[in-house]
Amino acid sequence: MGPINLRVRYRPVRIGWCIKTDDLTEFRAAARLSHTFWGGTFNPMIPLGDKTIAKRLIENFQVDCLHCYSQTSEGDQLLQEHQHLEWPHSYKELFVDYWGSGRRTASFLDVRHPAQLLYENHIKGQTTLAWRAKYLKWSPSDPLADVFLATFGSYPEKGQTGQNYEDLFKHILRAEDIEISASRMPPDAYAGLTPSALTTCDLSPTDFTVPDGHSGIYHGSCRDFADIVSYWNIRATGRQVLFYDPAFHERMIETANHFLNALRQRPEDPFREPNSIAIWNKIRETAIDVTPFGERLSRSSLSAHSTYGCLPASLMGFREQAVLGTSSSGDRPSFTFELPPKPFFPDDTLHGQSVVVSVRPLVSENNVVFTPPYFPLLNQHYGHQAHIKASSARSEKESLGIIMAVTDTSLTVRALEVRSLVKSIFEKCGIEAKPSKAGLVGLRLIEQMGGLQGCRAFKVSGVRDLIRSYPPGSWFTRSGAVEKIRELDPVTTQPQFDRYRTLYIDGKHPKPEELFRSLVKNNVFRVGLCFVCPSCELEAWVHLDDARTNVTCEYCGKSFNVTPQLKDRDWAYRRSGLFGRNDNQGGGIPVSLALMQLKSVLRENVIAFTTGTDLNPVTADIKKCESDFVLIAQAPQSKNVQVVIGECKGDGGEITADDVTKLGAVADALRGVGCEPFILFAKTSNFTPEEIERCKGARDPIGHRIILLAKRELEPYDPYELATEEFEIRQYAHSLVHMSQNTHAIYFEPRPKKTVSAGSGSE
Repeated sequence: MGPINLRVRYRPVRIGWCIKTDDLTEFRAAARLSHTFWGGTFNPMIPLGDKTIAKRLIENFQVDCLHCYSQTSEGDQLLQEHQHLEWPHSYKELFVDYWGSGRRTASFLDVRHPAQLLYENHIKGQTTLAWRAKYLKWSPSDPLADVFLATFGSYPEKGQTGQNYEDLFKHILRAEDIEISASRMPPDAYAGLTPSALTTCDLSPTDFTVPDGHSGIYHGSCRDFADIVSYWNIRATGRQVLFYDPAFHERMIETANHFLNALRQRPEDPFREPNSIAIWNKIRETAIDVTPFGERLSRSSLSAHSTYGCLPASLMGFREQAVLGTSSSGDRPSFTFELPPKPFFPDDTLHGQSVVVSVRPLVSENNVVFTPPYFPLLNQHYGHQAHIKASSARSEKESLGIIMAVTDTSLTVRALEVRSLVKSIFEKCGIEAKPSKAGLVGLRLIEQMGGLQGCRAFKVSGVRDLIRSYPPGSWFTRSGAVEKIRELDPVTTQPQFDRYRTLYIDGKHPKPEELFRSLVKNNVFRVGLCFVCPSCELEAWVHLDDARTNVTCEYCGKSFNVTPQLKDRDWAYRRSGLFGRNDNQGGGIPVSLALMQLKSVLRENVIAFTTGTDLNPVTADIKKCESDFVLIAQAPQSKNVQVVIGECKGDGGEITADDVTKLGAVADALRGVGCEPFILFAKTSNFTPEEIERCKGARDPIGHRIILLAKRELEPYDPYELATEEFEIRQYAHSLVHMSQNTHAIYFEPRPKKTVSAGSGSE
């Protein structure tokens, strides 16, 4: 047991409202319900007419659960296809009578919490208020009624929710009623505390997904379903947008100008055109008159790929807090911590309400994952493995969300086992993944060396040559080993070891003798003595632990006295353990080098990796194959989990057309479930022109996904330290995309520098 540092954030559950397409009646009902929940303004409306658009909205808004306002075949199918967004409670209602008393309460955080907070902090005991709460009203027959509902908010009847939210809003917040006339809107109608604004109280983006420079006017028709829903969803992303219908210019322009003037007075952002105003509309190609809105305007129209406001949207949450927890060790460690102070009221009468607790442990450990990748399809797997029930977990970027009751006081989260995580990811694309024999050997090799960074010695060509030159059963002397590591040039006979000057082991640049000593320390080689048996006259190697005055010959079985042969005798070394196997250690050396380079580029973005994995088709269109490793990463600039698969060859190995074709099919299957796949081919020697041409066949027409690492890229600490002297490339890659772009510029369409230094990655 020991302490562990964590970052914890509370956030409201994000509901996706599934409504019938072109049915404004359902939109109105869902909008009113949404305004009863804290964060409700940020809940998207999901029309059910187009599955592709519905899926994109769900993904972009990172929805936690779906609620269909009415039962339809389209809604049932959408729920079936998104079982990973399973309703977190055994009951499916939004408002539940928990005690059987007939008094219902909300299933998730409702607006009673922010209303009570505002009352306690700003109203209680005050005779004058620094701000104004207002409840705007309009005629149901007003043609702009849906615009007002989406902008200012309104509440459903008490009979639908069990609570009179309108009375609560007016009473607790001392709100005044404001009637919107049929001829004129109040110029500052958008400002102040409205039911819509109340749902946003104390919430801020948990990331930087939403660009701040896209606030402005939505130009549309108040009678058009797509315009109303798109307007709602653009506001739900966190952008400040006000609706304008040119058919009601005289009625709306004063409020629009008041709103635009407020936007233009914002502090200027050096990374944005000074206070530019975005003019949104439904279809990019539609010509609209923007002259009423002044200067410095930018068109931010929707298009075919972002219909109904399918735009990037941040999760909204409360302030992140630091927490100290207690960890427990074992095959699958866990950590337990007391929940930090809550920004809402853990009233026992509200015990049935739920909130998301987002957990980000500041710790890492081999073979387990504390922060799983952002892959919502695995929500149920995360729930089973990390928490108590499958429906409780929600995948988040850089954290794991657990849906809990507001009255809970502590939380225990278990780590995920790497192999289980890899297996589950491949299961989602119809592939069975299980460890290969070579993979088990490779993983043990890395563990024996003390982790990936302990494998740095294998970057030295002389070390790899030493291991390869002496098969199991043969032996060599220390002086002979050091000569191998020094790597004498066959022409000049000068040692080439100095080219590894950036190689640091145990905090220093080792000499060949020290490097050999570290290999012995890590049991790559065993030390012993070699004697000649007087009876059979064969040389026999004896391990240091077995050396004694009289030894038994392993060939003829006779005992002899070794003391006459001890004069001036040198120590004799053999390959040990895994390195004593006659199977190239399952290819573990080139695999460890490839993983090491990926780790040096991606750093903290690496979530997990494992060695050799057998991949068998279940429903995917692939052929049975093996990936020499699987690495899972989560880049901040990528919305999808990144999966790297690869083929690694030692000296003399060859990348075949079969390797390329099979791994290409696996990458296609991964992309089909929303992963961002990359294929890495590595060799401790150089690629032939034929191999390079084969690797081109696995390229993706959508973008770069192939990474090639030859001897030149595997041996330096930084993969492109040497290649940057030869090619016009990015010297310091920081992502998989950078690595694939460098591969393109080095191997597929080379961009050599005018002055080329010695060395090449291809023959």
